[in-house]
Amino acid sequence: MMWSFAWKNLISRPSRTGLAILGLTIPVLAFLGLFSISAGIRHLMGDTLAGMNDLMVLRENALAPVFSELPPGTGEALRKVPGLKVIATEVWKVSPPIDGRGGAALGSAIGLLTRPRDQGLKNLVNMIAVEGQDLVEHRKLKNATIAQSILPASKGGGRMVDVTDIGKPHVAISAKIARDYPGPDGQPKKVGQTIRLGSKEFTVVGIFSTGSMVIDGTIVMDIGEARKLLGVQPDSVSTYVVEPTDDTQTDEIADRIERAVPGVKAQRISQFNITLGAVMGRLDQFLLMAVGLAMLVGGVGIANTMLMSTSERFVEFGVMRTNGWTRRDVLTLVTTESALLGAISGLIGAGVAIAVVLVVNRLLQGFSLDLSPALVALSIAGALAIATLSGLYPAWKASRMTPMDAIRHSVM
Repeated sequence: MMWSFAWKNLISRPSRTGLAILGLTIPVLAFLGLFSISAGIRHLMGDTLAGMNDLMVLRENALAPVFSELPPGTGEALRKVPGLKVIATEVWKVSPPIDGRGGAALGSAIGLLTRPRDQGLKNLVNMIAVEGQDLVEHRKLKNATIAQSILPASKGGGRMVDVTDIGKPHVAISAKIARDYPGPDGQPKKVGQTIRLGSKEFTVVGIFSTGSMVIDGTIVMDIGEARKLLGVQPDSVSTYVVEPTDDTQTDEIADRIERAVPGVKAQRISQFNITLGAVMGRLDQFLLMAVGLAMLVGGVGIANTMLMSTSERFVEFGVMRTNGWTRRDVLTLVTTESALLGAISGLIGAGVAIAVVLVVNRLLQGFSLDLSPALVALSIAGALAIATLSGLYPAWKASRMTPMDAIRHSVM
């Protein structure tokens, strides 16, 4: 009965109620929108890497594998480090023009560092790298992410490049690259079709999709073919992927490698997300403060609405008290009204946010907003809590009303 009575009181003042709801709905929508973008960026930048415990050995201070060049003899030094089961050689470089599109590899890489920030970020997102693998050693890795992410046969995934492709112009590409560089029919490239890297044609033998922007911007081939394509020395090495004999000693092995091999750093592949995670953590804190301030303003709006409402209803509250309503009843009624404002604001904000996310995710390719049920529930609960707290003082003030106060107010 109390909820029904509270609802009737709210709809009796539609303009004021609507403005109060709007004032809290906007912060709820902002909260869900901004944090769904943040979560989408986290996923885009490489959640796939999070569970990978293998170590990547690259040049000390190298920003990324494409900027790493290890000196000769690094592999021999690594083989002397105890506790390593697999040592897989890799060559990484920014891809030359693909199907005649794009600039030179060196220019693309330098552009990431020298162009304006917004343009540099766009280039980073769209950068394609060539990864040459020692296919004999890579097949021994337990956590071969790309090999495990080849699309099923029903989706035309083909196979991962393997030892049969050594010395052959064969590549595995991501579904994203297949879409961005379509075949002659305008459709995404398929297994069996060719892709031109620089001036050389390569046959696509596999298509993969990891869901990680970092990995899905990679073209994988035999390391010998990569060295010839990229014009590097036959013994050139960018990185080594090493797998410890005992996974529980990964951090100890990393320290052992860095002590034994000067000028290199060894880190878990999953740790390439740490820098991003720290940046996104600070961004989340900033977003939380900004949205928190907006929700505080919304709460003040609700408090103001409820104060105006209670000041206009002095006579009504006095009559209620005359007819047997207790102070607790009046307190509960006004608090329920403010809670209803919060619940409605939260539900409307969540509903609009879900609809926007669904539409945006249909329109965007390669990036999706991530709106979790927990985030939606938190936003609704937050709106409800803020509105309820905002209504406590007006409710307390209304509960202090006595029948005599109502008589005096009506006379005045």
